[in-house]
Amino acid sequence: MRARYRPAPPNHLRATPLPMNSAERLAVEWTKAQPTVAAYISSLITDFHQAEEVLHQVAAILVRKFDQYDAAQPFVAWALGVARLEVLKHRRNQATDRHVFSDYLVDQIEVAYERMSDQFDEQRQALGECLEQTEPRDRELLRLRYVEDLPPAIIAERVDMTPGSLRVLLHRIRKTLRECIERRLRAMERRQ
Repeated sequence: MRARYRPAPPNHLRATPLPMNSAERLAVEWTKAQPTVAAYISSLITDFHQAEEVLHQVAAILVRKFDQYDAAQPFVAWALGVARLEVLKHRRNQATDRHVFSDYLVDQIEVAYERMSDQFDEQRQALGECLEQTEPRDRELLRLRYVEDLPPAIIAERVDMTPGSLRVLLHRIRKTLRECIERRLRAMERRQ
């Protein structure tokens, strides 16, 4: 059965957006800020699982303290400030780890991520569009390597390849993605 064309209703009949309650506002703001906050945390905590745990702690704190958020300030800056405190708390707990950054460096990285949050959004959008064009097999290899964080030897065994062949293939996939992302970012710049 074919779908019928339905014209958009006239302006006076269109639904106007309802005012959002605080939970809805938090959901909208966190959805936009979460990738930047996650990238910030991951740049300071190299263990994927520990970084995820800190990200979850940040989200929980933002929910508990959302009534203290000043809507006149950028949400991403507030979220990064909370993330900074949680990263510092995590660092104190991991003080014996030799991969710990100084407080000054943590501050500088926070400032850099705040400045670059719009650029990250554009890069994420371009990456998403480029991933959609990637072959399903290639997407699965990327998922196993960068989401599951599996070593190439394990992935190679799973997909019946040699580790060397897998490394070459992953290199080619990353190169193709990088070129696609760069093209899309240049196209975005021309449209602005």
